[in-house]
Amino acid sequence: MKRVHRRTVLQAMAGTGFLLTLSPGFLLTGCDGGVRATESGTLGLDSEEYDVELNLYATPGSVSILPGTPSEVWRYRAELLKGPESTVSENPDSYLGPTIRLRRGQTVKIHIHNELPEDTTVHWHGLHVPSDVDGQPRLPIRPGEKMTVGFEVLDRAGLFWYHSHAHGDKGGRVGFQSYAGLVGLLIVEDDEELGLGLPAGKNELLLVLQDRTFAGANELVYLDGGMGAMMDRMRGFLGDRILVNGAPPTTRKVVTRPYRIRVLNGSNARIYKLAWSDGRPVTVIGADGGLLQKPEDKPYAVLAPAQRLDIWLDLSDSRPGSTLELISDSYEAGMMSGGMMGGMGMMGNATLPAGGHFTLMTLKVTDSTNITEPLPTELARARKKIPVTDATPVRQFELSHAMMRGFAINGRRFAGTTVADGEKVRLGDTEIWEFRNNTPMPHPMHVHGLQFNVIRRETRGNSRGWNGLTQGLVDSGWHDTVLVMPGEAVQLAMTFERFDGLYIYHCHNMEHEDNG
Repeated sequence: MKRVHRRTVLQAMAGTGFLLTLSPGFLLTGCDGGVRATESGTLGLDSEEYDVELNLYATPGSVSILPGTPSEVWRYRAELLKGPESTVSENPDSYLGPTIRLRRGQTVKIHIHNELPEDTTVHWHGLHVPSDVDGQPRLPIRPGEKMTVGFEVLDRAGLFWYHSHAHGDKGGRVGFQSYAGLVGLLIVEDDEELGLGLPAGKNELLLVLQDRTFAGANELVYLDGGMGAMMDRMRGFLGDRILVNGAPPTTRKVVTRPYRIRVLNGSNARIYKLAWSDGRPVTVIGADGGLLQKPEDKPYAVLAPAQRLDIWLDLSDSRPGSTLELISDSYEAGMMSGGMMGGMGMMGNATLPAGGHFTLMTLKVTDSTNITEPLPTELARARKKIPVTDATPVRQFELSHAMMRGFAINGRRFAGTTVADGEKVRLGDTEIWEFRNNTPMPHPMHVHGLQFNVIRRETRGNSRGWNGLTQGLVDSGWHDTVLVMPGEAVQLAMTFERFDGLYIYHCHNMEHEDNG
């Protein structure tokens, strides 16, 4: 196993697909693969005045995660130069980066400083920003250098996040750098959501779910160079310990009132099946792109890598002294049998396999209150679904094996800034994208630069033993990542608006994207 504070270089090819959005006159912007971080000025927004300005540092550090010796990590820290004091909330006892809160309509300027021993980037996951601000690997920030980006917050209120999207000379570094700690939450607020009076402050619980493996003196370990590493790159890395907000699961004190629980799956590859220990429904009020139009009760809620969920929990009828656990319930994670992985067995390790049952958080009711905050029956009124018709063009993407090298999209693997003819889209168009999964593994497909609606999910092949998740898939609302199960075809509606240039789409199983 490799310790994260050592400069590990993966041997696999870097991995994503690139999407080219063309202006109506087919003018290409931002597609020079040789752009350096030391360009003068601010990438993305040409303005002299910004509402928010901050320094963001990617730097080595150490933090106590488990009892005993602190673990060496890579982490973000921030310095607010201009803007409301609530913009930046550091997490000093965690490797997680600061929580950044922005308001829709703000203009933001961020100076990104790379204090790491290798190239890095910062991807603003889920935000609708110009291509050259998106944190793509074609725009690396070299060690010791700084990149300044500026953008207007165009997205409606929602839970977003930021993380590395770097690639090295010999392979992707997304999995490694994110695993080392380069992850933080980004929350966008707007008047529409604030007007609903949802639980806030200490009544809003933010959860980042991750799994990690430790060895020796609490050293984080990732991929080794043998058969185990090949397996991890094929299935995605699964740790043997769950961390919530960068620490082992804990007990939180609550009172008899409603709570808003906002959850990010920041794991490299693990899929969570969120449920309550007493069997009550999981009330989902939001997804990647903000609040749903109406609350939805689910027996459980599925959270794939990179996805976010907004959950309402009403403890008004609970008794002081009672406890409630948020768990990840068990499901069938498939057998990696046949073909490339014949005889390798179930995903994961014996300690914490994929599909295992474990506790994420315990809530202990310590006091009773008379606070009553009813859940609104309507949540997001302003944003309507993308209209599609029988005439809306459908673009198909087949997810398949790539001959012992992982997986491919339409038979292709990451090719730098090379764009295939089937990846050119005219700015302003609305399209339906259909992802067909012909592999034995689920793939959380992420599209940069926009949000989409899930309009159809259909089983067309063998589920390959992945069972027990279907009823918890949240397809309503707006998303930037969708889980495509084995044997499924999933259709998405998306409109390519505002920004032209080069964007990425890929599987957000981090080892899959790093591997091509």
